[in-house]
Amino acid sequence: MKENRVPVPAPPDVVSPEHASRWRLARDLGVFELKLAVDGIKDLIMAPLALAAFVADMVMPKESRGVFMRAALHIGERFERWLNLYGLRRRDETKTILDEGGSDIIVDYLESKTLELHRGLRDRRKDRSKD
Repeated sequence: MKENRVPVPAPPDVVSPEHASRWRLARDLGVFELKLAVDGIKDLIMAPLALAAFVADMVMPKESRGVFMRAALHIGERFERWLNLYGLRRRDETKTILDEGGSDIIVDYLESKTLELHRGLRDRRKDRSKD
């Protein structure tokens, strides 16, 4: 018995500019949503960390008060620069995943591996259908 499945077109390697812009827009939305989720996790971690830093600073001697709180703020600031939530992609400026905008390198890597897997599965399906 034949299956009545409607084939879902995969994103082709060479596409029209209109189609490519739709895929780019969908990709950008996915990346933004992922970064929003990571930012939310950061907030869940930073809130208790800031409270702990405040308590630690309160018991410190007067001359060294604020050290832990400044450290917590520094961690948050560096993470914000790294995540680059609202910024444009900085592929040319970013050299390592630790640089400002380094999260984009991770996203690019995950995207390339996902596309490789998709293409491999698609090619395997084509080879099976020829047999």
